[in-house]
Amino acid sequence: MRKNQQGASFVMVLVWILIGISVITLGLKIGPIYIDDFAVSSSLDGLKRESDLAKLSNEQIISHLDKHFTVNSVRNFDKKNIKITREKTKVVVALIYEVRTNIVSNIDAVVSFHHQLEANNQ
Repeated sequence: MRKNQQGASFVMVLVWILIGISVITLGLKIGPIYIDDFAVSSSLDGLKRESDLAKLSNEQIISHLDKHFTVNSVRNFDKKNIKITREKTKVVVALIYEVRTNIVSNIDAVVSFHHQLEANNQ
């Protein structure tokens, strides 16, 4: 009765193990990048709660963001990625950056992020 039934071959088991290890490796390498981005995004949301954001100077805005980064444990964020644009009716704070991480040997992953906050002048 069981003469015709067969299980997975050894090669197929190795392929599935390789696929599983690849998915786990990608998750361990890229997952922390998205966790840090969530902290950066929440820092920008914290800056949104400032009452008079439009009245602050660019240096004060960067200082406030830096304090939020310290509280949220964002350590590897370059302040050059903060772009502040002032218009007549609003102030736009944009965080545009990318993170590069090594996956295996000479294979890298590059993840780009763009967050923007607009504060109206009052």
